Amino acid sequence: MNKDMRPKQYLYWEQLMEHLHGDTSVFFSENFVYPRQLEIHLPGNHNKACLLGCSHCAGRYFQKDLGTWELDGLEILNKLKGKVPYHIYGGAYTEPILNPYFLTYLATTKRHGNHFGIHTSGIFLDEMENKFGFLTELNRISTDNIDYLSISLDAGSSKSWQKTKKGKEEWFDGIIEGLRKAVRIREKAGKGHAIRVCYLMFEGNESLEDIEKICTIVKDLKVDSLRFSIPFAHYNQDFDTIRRYKNKKERPYSKIFEERLEPFLSKSQNERPYIFYTGPEFTDIDKFSFNKCIYSYYQITFGADGYYYRCSTTATPTMKMCRLGKIDSDIEKFHQLMSKNMNNTWNANICFSKGARCNRMGLEINLAYQDLETKFDSFNGVDCVRATNLAALSKNSLSDWRMIEIESPGFLPDGL
Repeated sequence: MNKDMRPKQYLYWEQLMEHLHGDTSVFFSENFVYPRQLEIHLPGNHNKACLLGCSHCAGRYFQKDLGTWELDGLEILNKLKGKVPYHIYGGAYTEPILNPYFLTYLATTKRHGNHFGIHTSGIFLDEMENKFGFLTELNRISTDNIDYLSISLDAGSSKSWQKTKKGKEEWFDGIIEGLRKAVRIREKAGKGHAIRVCYLMFEGNESLEDIEKICTIVKDLKVDSLRFSIPFAHYNQDFDTIRRYKNKKERPYSKIFEERLEPFLSKSQNERPYIFYTGPEFTDIDKFSFNKCIYSYYQITFGADGYYYRCSTTATPTMKMCRLGKIDSDIEKFHQLMSKNMNNTWNANICFSKGARCNRMGLEINLAYQDLETKFDSFNGVDCVRATNLAALSKNSLSDWRMIEIESPGFLPDGL
């Protein structure tokens, strides 16, 4: 499976270029631009970050502080008035639906014309629909399938789910029922958000039986997509440890999983559900060859502990060097922090040296930018010297370069 079968929602450099209208001259210039999205890590229920104990959780080795900053965060959303178009609700170590302000945040997102994305374990969806019509309301406020609900299921049966997630075995059936109700509500309404299911494969849930079961379930439910992937090594570990994991786990198991999944994968992106696999190449530690970081143009993060962070994967007190400032209701301070985040002098190796690294989005975007710099220099006859500020070059030159580069193989993700 060498062809890139990711749907457009997973092509992060293209998303960034769409947000910036293809204008690469804004990178590290004096022009203020809002990022594409704001990731919001609501602080659990203030006592617990999450009710599960997933062995593959990226935040397993993080310090998990929980703040009480939600009202200030809501004020910022109201003062932004929709200028950051996507609001993503998830967590480096928290479950967003645990938070008492969750629906208020979603309503504020839609009030200002933004789109939402929700990343959750799904264990509360059925109960919340039964008690106060949560899924019905979620569908009502959604505007189209750009809004989405994503469930991290990671199992094909209640038994493997309990083993994988360290939760109550009966919760699995509740998640499936919640998904079923969400689809039925959307069908009845004739419109609504996308419904996605994610499945991390590893020893314990990778059996052919589990794969067959989950594929049967999602087809029966009629969700939009099922993404299989392989867990990357936990954050907050040195790169040699991650490299050993890559060679011992990621590479050999990915090959096995690809072969096992092949009969179940979709042949066309028009299929529903669209079933696909993303391999470890999208988080490969040996691709971290860059030092410039432009992820700030893609996203800024409300950390669960009450601080703004440079990106979602470093949003923990464990990575204090990536804090931008404390969350409060001051919109001018927020603007200053965003400008601070779009910093040409920030070296990505500051993150790498502390065991922090990019997620799939950050890696793809920063590699594309590195490619952009290198090829632009070559185009201008500046061999082996990278431009430190693309914005200093003429806009016409950039426009000409972009037309050439789009035709060049290997710059944009293959296959879509």
